[in-house]
Parts: sequence; structure tokens; C-alpha cells
Amino acid sequence: MLPDMNLRTLLISIPLLAATGLHAQEQAPVVIAEASVEPAVEEVSLTGSFTARQAADLSPRLAGLVESIHFEAGDPVEAGQLLVQLDDRLAELVLAQAEADVARARAAYDEAVRLRDEGLRLAEDRFLPDTEIRARASGAEVARAELAVAEAARDTAAERVAFHRVVAPFDGVIARRLTDAGEWVQNGTAVAELVAIDDLWLELQAPQRLWPELPRAAAIEVRVDAIPNRRFAADLAARVPVSDPNARTFLVRLVLVDGDPDITPGMSAQARIRLETDADALLVPRDALIRYPDGTTTLFVVDRAVSPPVARQREVTVGRVDGDRAVIASGLEPGLPVVTRGNELLVDGQPVRIVDGGG
Repeated sequence: MLPDMNLRTLLISIPLLAATGLHAQEQAPVVIAEASVEPAVEEVSLTGSFTARQAADLSPRLAGLVESIHFEAGDPVEAGQLLVQLDDRLAELVLAQAEADVARARAAYDEAVRLRDEGLRLAEDRFLPDTEIRARASGAEVARAELAVAEAARDTAAERVAFHRVVAPFDGVIARRLTDAGEWVQNGTAVAELVAIDDLWLELQAPQRLWPELPRAAAIEVRVDAIPNRRFAADLAARVPVSDPNARTFLVRLVLVDGDPDITPGMSAQARIRLETDADALLVPRDALIRYPDGTTTLFVVDRAVSPPVARQREVTVGRVDGDRAVIASGLEPGLPVVTRGNELLVDGQPVRIVDGGG
């Protein structure tokens, strides 16, 4: 009985082994993409902070006693808005006196002009000598000059009155309040810090090798640490040509294309700058790469010279990953079709069936 059972088992196993062999030759469905040569793009990450393009420590233009404060720290203000009023009573009295002097000088000038014009009419009938006519004309000129002096003195007094007012030179937010009513302040002593928060730079320190490359930046993306879920496009505003002799860096200033009111000066951010270079790179979709724990990286190319096409495994060297594509430094030739989907279970030499991206 035993030999008969072994024969029966062998007869059953033969078709099973044949079926297994046929299964191994089944064509695996794959999606392919062509390895292409394109201008290389380098991605650089830099870290920096936002600073206000306009920021000023405001101070009075002359010494005086602080009479009133018209702001608090954090208040938004507009250009021309009164912030600090100094005691200007003496200046107002001087201005009033100057205005009175102007009125007096104007009256004297008007009288001198009247006498001059009257003399000119009388001179037509020879009722006045020429010396009197010339004296009256000179008197009008002197009166006009005295009026001009009085008006200048009045304008000076008015300007000194204005010096007792500290106003906002631009729209912004008060960052610090540095004085209070009743204090005596000197000219040049800061009474407030004003920052224009709607007009910000992102300042970065870049290595010197990027100096000639930055103007060719293909795209700049900024991530603000305080707003981690958003990405902002930015433009290169300036390269400041003052290199740090110790760090070998230079200052880069970026401006966000579309800002956000939640971004304030002092916030940190990371900028990802994509730089176009003169060199070309061989690019494949990142999904084509298969990485192994020992550091080896491979991909499958499709050999369409045979029927059906078969997958050939290649070991490659990856230069860098640029978004959803990878730069291949060696191990692959341009124009070869590489497998981007369905490559997880492929083996070298396995027949494949090429499908479109939805297959």
C-alpha cells in the first residue's frame, strides 16, 4: 500500500508545481515614468526672523515737561496722530507776541505803501520834490522788509509750538511707552517706540556661495514657526552686500507675497529657496526608489525589447530628493522607463504589464 500512496501523492503534486511555475510568470501591473534630464534645482533652507522695515524711537525736538500722553503700549496709531504733548504755554505766549508784531508791521507797511502811492500821484503835478518821493518809496521798502522779518519770527514761534508735540511719523503700533505725564524730557530722549507691523522683512543670513545664485531663485517658500500649518510665498527683496568676515555670510531680505496680520516683528521663520543652476540633472519620480536598511537604493526599469516586457532592477546613487522627484547621480541612463507603482513586490526579470496611472 505504501508505494501506491507515494505514487498518488506524486501525481497530485506535479500539476500543483506546474501551476506554481505559471503563477511566477504572471505579468505584474506597473505604472512607469521616463527618467528625464532637466535643469538642476537646488533647495536651500535658511532660518531667520521678521523685522519691521520701519521702526523708530520717537523723541521730542526740544526739552520740556510732559503734559499729556495719548497712547498706550500696543495701540495702533496713524501717521500724524498726536502721541505726546509737552507744556507749551510759554511757546504759545511767544507766538501770540509774534503774531501781534506781524499785525503791527503789516499796518506800518500798508501806511508806507499809501504814502508812497500818494506821493506818486502828487508828483505828476509837481506838488512834491523828487527827494520826498524817493523817501516815501524807500520807506515802503523798509516797511515791507520789517513785515517779512515779523512774519519769519511768527513762523519760527509757531514751529517751536509744534516742537512741543510728538506725532507718529508713520502708521504702526506702539511697541513701548517710555515716559509719563509730569516727567521732564530732553530733546533726543525716546518717549515711545513705534513699529510698522504691516511692512515686514524676513531677514536671513545666507552662506557666501549663494550670492550669485539667489537672483535666479525659482521659488521661495516660508514657514512661520508661530503659524506652522501655513506656507507663504516670498520674493527676494534685497541682498545686502556686507559680508560677515567671521561667518562668511551675508544678509538676505525677503518679503511675503501675501502677509498675515498674525505675523509680527521678532517671529522666527524658515525659508526654503529653490535655486536654478546651470547644470542638468537626471530626475525620476521619488516613488520609483526602493531603499534598503543597509543604505542601498534601487529601482526597476522596464525592458520593452522583449515580449512581454520584464522588470530589471538597478542599483542607483541618489544625489538628493527635490520634492516629489529625486536626482540620480549614477546607475541610470536618461530616457529609460522606471517603475513608479507596483514596484514593491517586483523581482528582477519578472514580466510586467504596463498600465496607466489609474491602473
